[in-house]
Amino acid sequence: MLAQFIRVVSFFAILGFLTLDNAEARGSESCDGRAEVILHNAYPDATKNDDETFQFGESTISINNGEAGIDAPHMMTCRVWPANPQLTLVAVPLIKSANEDGTVGDLELLVIDTGTFAVKQRLLLDNRMTDDAIRISAVEFDTARYRLSREQTAFGLRISTAGSSRPNPYNDVSLWLYVIDKGSLRPVLDGMIVSKNTGEWDTNCAGEFQSSESTLSMSSNRTHGYADIAAVETSTATTNFVGKDGACDEKSVTDKPQKLRLIYDGKQYPIPEDRRAVTE
Repeated sequence: MLAQFIRVVSFFAILGFLTLDNAEARGSESCDGRAEVILHNAYPDATKNDDETFQFGESTISINNGEAGIDAPHMMTCRVWPANPQLTLVAVPLIKSANEDGTVGDLELLVIDTGTFAVKQRLLLDNRMTDDAIRISAVEFDTARYRLSREQTAFGLRISTAGSSRPNPYNDVSLWLYVIDKGSLRPVLDGMIVSKNTGEWDTNCAGEFQSSESTLSMSSNRTHGYADIAAVETSTATTNFVGKDGACDEKSVTDKPQKLRLIYDGKQYPIPEDRRAVTE
């Protein structure tokens, strides 16, 4: 049944966020009434359309005033960085167009002073908010302690996507890691799929579903000064079928965990092609 699949997907989606220190990784994304001040500091030429939206060139910037109405993935989000609480991380979707066929837009990451809201670093990610049939469903910071070296801690950005097909459900979560290096913000892990759920079913009961989850941990071994990242992937295949009593039953098989080591090459952690996030 659909409800059974939703339970499976929800369970694994939650697991996808429990890497490293999950208490820190799952903090609040609220800008706590600071959104408009932050926006004007970062985009002084932006003009106000209404209480929730601002115009910056061809792009619309949306902030949350506590009311529903705007897709959450398109809203500006903030997170105080626990590893550096004097800094706050901000994700600003710059949406050029959005309709039932998809979205066209960029994403800008800001690192700001928590006290003064002054912008310290910024990085524009071209087309990162662009989607079509597979829609972006969430943009969230991951502030688990990605301790790459004694002096360097990365922060994460997780982007979730979901398909709209009922007979062929799909969703995934991809992870990016960023560091502040020589005064600039740069990626060291450029989009790795850490959670993926797919399936094909008759929309009543019978069908097959696949789920994979990766957890990351920092290794004591270092290459080019940065810790290796140990990834452990667990995959589960679930078959739904109509039992003899007419009820919808399921059978799940979990494969032996697969281990993968990501090694820093001096610029980034190369990602195997089959685990790379699909971006526009």
